[in-house]
Amino acid sequence: MTIGMITDFGENDYFVGTLKGVIRRISPQADIIDICHGVPSYFIPGGSYVLEKTWRFFPAGTVFLVVVDPGVGTQRKLLLATAGGCSFVAPDNGILTPIFTQGRDVVVRELDQERFFLISGSSTFEARDRMAPVAAHLAKGTSAAEVGSETSEYVVNPDYHPRLASPGLAEGRIIWVDKFGNIITNVPGKWLFETLGAGGFKNFVLRLNEREIGEYRQNYASASGQPFLLVGSHGNLEVAMNRRHAFRELKAALYQKLTILFS
Repeated sequence: MTIGMITDFGENDYFVGTLKGVIRRISPQADIIDICHGVPSYFIPGGSYVLEKTWRFFPAGTVFLVVVDPGVGTQRKLLLATAGGCSFVAPDNGILTPIFTQGRDVVVRELDQERFFLISGSSTFEARDRMAPVAAHLAKGTSAAEVGSETSEYVVNPDYHPRLASPGLAEGRIIWVDKFGNIITNVPGKWLFETLGAGGFKNFVLRLNEREIGEYRQNYASASGQPFLLVGSHGNLEVAMNRRHAFRELKAALYQKLTILFS
């Protein structure tokens, strides 16, 4: 069984290796895939974005271990969600919002069966002591019902998706910055163009840091040296610059608000 890992642990510490060791001790045959360990520290929406854009490309039955957890060691719950034939183990801090809101049948459970944990009591490394062991047991064939009780109370991030603030004005956020400096917004291209059509509008511009960007391109190479817009392969609206770092040059910030004006 496949276990896909998304964390903000980086590559310089022992954290990721320890999680793999815990998983292999419990489920030696588990196929562990490192999806991303470069989520910015504590940036929960970034973890949500990586999960949203990757999980559908994995085989049915995959267990996703998703850990960006500023509240580690507190009373917040640990969750197991099942949807689309996959399982998702994560803290209850909104990181599973794209799973909760993706429109399929979703069952959410609180991880409350301590016999599947490495330790009981307080821990400042719950990914190792609780979440990784549960993911390993699931990969080994343990059922979701065995590890937790169903719950209807869990955190959903209301700002993860864009909103139409008023006719002709949408609000979104910067959700990710890739290695090339492209600014990824939380505005799905499909939602954007449906909004354009529904409102009878023909054009739009994105306003960021008092700068309006209205040039739209299908790819990076066809653009000039100025900032432009495109919908990337992930499906969301980007602000990019051809062979330049748009995030730095536009002095942007993660989770910064932006507006889209329709005309």
